[in-house]
Amino acid sequence: MPTLYVRRVSLKDSLSDAEVVAYWKFLQEEFIPVAMKVPGTRSVKMYSGAGGLRADILLLAEMDDAGVYERWLADPGVRAMVAKVYSAWDMKTAIQGFRREVIPELIRALSST
Repeated sequence: MPTLYVRRVSLKDSLSDAEVVAYWKFLQEEFIPVAMKVPGTRSVKMYSGAGGLRADILLLAEMDDAGVYERWLADPGVRAMVAKVYSAWDMKTAIQGFRREVIPELIRALSST
């Protein structure tokens, strides 16, 4: 079932401006291309609110199904980068969620009960 993975974070206050720039380059140039190669990944995009690319950041990943998240973690290329991805986040404020796309098949499945 088509799924949207949502991760909302802010970067750690302790990061310098140079570290923030390097982190964004890493995400755009290294992490996202590797994540996109995992089967079932449709898109991976990052959005930032106010705060100079430091606060209210959303990672949105469209996936064929929620199992793609587990395939990310099992993929050697992604797994090698996970610690670096998480290292800049303020984990006290980080949240994640999965959203199912409302499609005719889902409605049929729910209405047959």
